[in-house]
Amino acid sequence: MEDMEKQNQWVDTIAIVLALIGALASTAGAALIGLSQIQATGMSLWPLPGLVLLDWLILGIAGILGAFQTVRSADQKWLQAIWLVTGAFVPLIILGAFSIGPFVLITYVLYLISTLILAVRRHPKWLECFGSFLLGLSANLGILLIVIYLGQPGK
Repeated sequence: MEDMEKQNQWVDTIAIVLALIGALASTAGAALIGLSQIQATGMSLWPLPGLVLLDWLILGIAGILGAFQTVRSADQKWLQAIWLVTGAFVPLIILGAFSIGPFVLITYVLYLISTLILAVRRHPKWLECFGSFLLGLSANLGILLIVIYLGQPGK
């Protein structure tokens, strides 16, 4: 029994490390892309692409916090929260396909693997997980579309 608990701790540690790498990738990616945009154009990042980069950064931080809380707590709400965050990366990948999408994809894959590891360990209701994933996807898509609409010149 003690071996099983030790193995479970290792699995949780792997999930946390993957989420941490994902958070570092989103933080570094948002910062480096923002700095390169400023240097290349000399123009302000606000509202676009600054708000999109901020969205990516916030999702990365929320993901690591959610993964950490999922490991610490037995409550399923934290697992649902990281499914929500994982789903929220998808619109960034699709809408930013020719700019930041490939970089966000790296973060997404890390969070998806981490989330799946944590979900398999906690035996959730998969339909609820899928619902949280879709809710995150839909909510962030709506936010991004509003930001893009408001960021257009003359609006």
